[in-house]
Amino acid sequence: MIQRFFGILLALMVSWPGGVVAQEQGALRTELEKVYHEWRGAMLNRNVQAWQNSTSRYRQVQTHNMIVSQRQPYPEAVFAVPLRPPDIVKLKLLEVEAVGDTAHLVYFGRIDLGIEVDEVPENLLVLRYIKDPAGWRFDTSRMVNLQGALDVRSSLKEGGKPTFLDEPEFTPPGKAPPVPAVCKVPQFVGAFQIESIGYETRVKVNGFDYPPVKDVAINQLIIGGLNKDENDLELAIVPTEVPPGEERSLEISVMVVQGNAEQKPVPVYRWRTTEAVPPPVKKASVWVNNSTLKK
Repeated sequence: MIQRFFGILLALMVSWPGGVVAQEQGALRTELEKVYHEWRGAMLNRNVQAWQNSTSRYRQVQTHNMIVSQRQPYPEAVFAVPLRPPDIVKLKLLEVEAVGDTAHLVYFGRIDLGIEVDEVPENLLVLRYIKDPAGWRFDTSRMVNLQGALDVRSSLKEGGKPTFLDEPEFTPPGKAPPVPAVCKVPQFVGAFQIESIGYETRVKVNGFDYPPVKDVAINQLIIGGLNKDENDLELAIVPTEVPPGEERSLEISVMVVQGNAEQKPVPVYRWRTTEAVPPPVKKASVWVNNSTLKK
């Protein structure tokens, strides 16, 4: 009798925590999927209020800033996207995970984006969420194309274990990004090109920060655009190692983007350095006026 009692107790000790975890994951999945269905319905029905209620505050401000910085109408342009939000009902759930104020759902299957193709391929879909004060809200999605990883695709089709989910890129970061300031409609649409080879460079224009640029060249829309007359530019520069025999180069060009797509952007500021020890912070004024626009 005593042995039987301890056997039952041991079984409960082993099975109960896992059952609780499974219940918690089930409840989280239900909540996150409900939020996504609400967001998807808002996009399909062009419902601004429903979109705001289901979208994270961070993503709402990011979307607003990107749209108005291009002098596009907000919120109408929120729904002017060529792709259709995929339906997740027929996809296979691979993982539901929450870390801190971030969470994600990872699916596998035929992700239909509303594009005319002969056959919709089987890929991964990652839905990301942020916990706002009002609860979980949808943030963004990412499709991972498995065309270059056919072994992974085949394994998942056969029910194989998705070990890649342990990789950092498939783990919620745990901390939500800070909500940026809301920008105004700019006087001029602006952009910058930066090549940062042998440096890690952080750019700030009129108070708005951008992700660091390291050993690569990129084009970037300027959030909030450019003002008439003076604009503040700040570069935070950290030299990085370069292979022997190769040269380092940091060059940035700030441009006014014309409303007509056929017109080329007008450069209004350029700066370049190849110094091994550049100034850690470079501050400059970018002027947009009749003189600079004639260049």
